[in-house]
Amino acid sequence: MKNNKLVVIFAGMLVSGAVFANNADQVVGLSALTNAMGGAVVATPQDVTTALTNPAGLSSLNMGEQKSRFDMNLSVLNPMRSMNGVDSDSEAYVMATGGFAFQSELLGPDFTIGIGAYPISGGGVDFPADAFKLGNTNAAIVSSRMSLRIGPSIAYKASDNLSLGAGVSLVVNQMSAKGFDRTVIPPKSLNYPTDVAYGASFVLGTTYKINDRTNFGAAYTSRSYTEDLQWNMDDGKWGLSFEDPQTVAIGISYRPSEKLQLEADLKWVDYSGVRTSSVLYGPTAAKDIYIAYGWDDQYVLGLGAKYRLSDRYTLLAGYNFGNSPLDEADINNNAGVTAIIEHHLSAGVMAKITKYTSLSFSVIHGFESEMTASVGPPTEVSFETNLATLQFTYQH
Repeated sequence: MKNNKLVVIFAGMLVSGAVFANNADQVVGLSALTNAMGGAVVATPQDVTTALTNPAGLSSLNMGEQKSRFDMNLSVLNPMRSMNGVDSDSEAYVMATGGFAFQSELLGPDFTIGIGAYPISGGGVDFPADAFKLGNTNAAIVSSRMSLRIGPSIAYKASDNLSLGAGVSLVVNQMSAKGFDRTVIPPKSLNYPTDVAYGASFVLGTTYKINDRTNFGAAYTSRSYTEDLQWNMDDGKWGLSFEDPQTVAIGISYRPSEKLQLEADLKWVDYSGVRTSSVLYGPTAAKDIYIAYGWDDQYVLGLGAKYRLSDRYTLLAGYNFGNSPLDEADINNNAGVTAIIEHHLSAGVMAKITKYTSLSFSVIHGFESEMTASVGPPTEVSFETNLATLQFTYQH
């Protein structure tokens, strides 16, 4: 098994694809409303995305008289990334997500079903060659990655206070990257074309109504169990296992008045279980390459507030903090990494349009974070991001 500079470049390609408003390479929220709440949605659901974050929340979701709801989101992302003072060329991304929830006469009012499709991480970078030095040669950093969850969830209202939920998702893991082979002089560019790997994950959750003003929620999301990514190269087939981490989240929400709701969530993200190291499998065992990521676990705090200004308008605001899973010693092992933002602030508004429809708009800002490598060349990286999302909701 080899350990050369291809490891450094390729590792960076894989993790640098995360450019959403993010906790490392996982999204803060999945919609305008959840982003506006700073991702604090485990105890009290805001929309049908609770099917993925805590499916038990489907039981208490506001769905209208006929117990059906649809949420559609359109987002525009503006990531601002630089490496050694050189900006990435990709500065705008457009994304769409959607899901619906309903109750069925077949199952009865104690069961609620939700189905949706949501990217939990993804994006890309496009750094020109003068951004990174590979020995005596400059190296462009180009990559693209997306992790998508599609599937159903179900919630069961066990009592007036307790709800239980579970969901299963098809995982779609898509990746392309540009790497370099340092075994030849000058280094040879290696382009890994887009490949898609499929797998599955599951989520379990519960909510408990402590009293008329206070709710508690907890959820566990499994790691993604996916097949290996594979690339057909000139010398044969290369493969890589790349999965998303398991998470555990708890939250508590409190209503000090009929108009105001507050929530605080804490989440553990098991990056050490999937981002410590890996092996890029070559056509033969002699060509296998060890990849050192060096990621640590992340702990995320989400705080959100929701205030009903009138029967038509509701205001939302949030704050989110997640410690960077990388430190200065890991930068050169993750060339082009954008997973270092720690602080996010968000705000949003929801407006009732008709009896059955509403529009929500939110903006979340990830404050600039900078790091300089402490091992190897003093590579400097910085990342800042803005995400604006428009959400359409239909309840009937």
